[in-house]
Amino acid sequence: MQESCHVIFCEMDHLKGRVAVVTGASAGIGAATAIKLVKAGLTVVGIARRLQRLQDLKKTMEEKNFSGRFFTVACDLTNETDILNAFKWIDENIGGIHFMINNAGIIRISTILDGLTEHWQELIDCNVIAPTICSREAYKLMKKYNVSHGHIIQINSITGHSYSINPGNKMYNASKQALRVLTEGLRHELAVAGDGHIKASSISPGFVDTEIFDAAKLSHNKMKPSDILSAEEMADMIAFVMSAGPNILIAEMIVLSQGRCIQSYPRT
Repeated sequence: MQESCHVIFCEMDHLKGRVAVVTGASAGIGAATAIKLVKAGLTVVGIARRLQRLQDLKKTMEEKNFSGRFFTVACDLTNETDILNAFKWIDENIGGIHFMINNAGIIRISTILDGLTEHWQELIDCNVIAPTICSREAYKLMKKYNVSHGHIIQINSITGHSYSINPGNKMYNASKQALRVLTEGLRHELAVAGDGHIKASSISPGFVDTEIFDAAKLSHNKMKPSDILSAEEMADMIAFVMSAGPNILIAEMIVLSQGRCIQSYPRT
């Protein structure tokens, strides 16, 4: 892993000083990505509900003298007013942005047969509506400040490409399928609008060891370490997608742990 990180950071030298907005930056993939990017010299705006977590992360980066900068914005991504205020703050204090990383997401185990409507609404608001609003607002700032190479990255899920076997996971499954379609639609609209210099990518991991599963009361105790991706490994993948040259678009990246992949194709 150390060798791959070194390669990625060498390739990221040309991104120093650019601005990235990361949602869900207080923990998990979002926090790991923020750390990686600030360490590489980018300016990162971390958005999340838990402001104290963001401030603690900022303090850690400052103590380690990372070469980039980290700004914190408290925001409930299920509240459009909060999102609009967050981007207003970015507009007034940072200016244009180059990377919009829509990482925040939730899981609610709630069946179609007897699930709670409020759980379904939470899933759609956070996993579908929020990243779409953030993409729209990021695009506006990219246009306003004439950003030459913008990039919108959606952190999706392997369930955005497959059918979940968990009986209570169908609305989450649907939300990630919707995000995949919307990302393809975003690329189409950017092309039609003559803004093909702005990229749109989707990164779909398998099981990642983050708080999202704890919050949904999903256990992974029976899984081996080789079955699980770490947040830092996913941050590597995000950095890799960001580092691609201007004529290269990684439209869709599916990331699985090697252990889970081997299990999917057992030896006979």
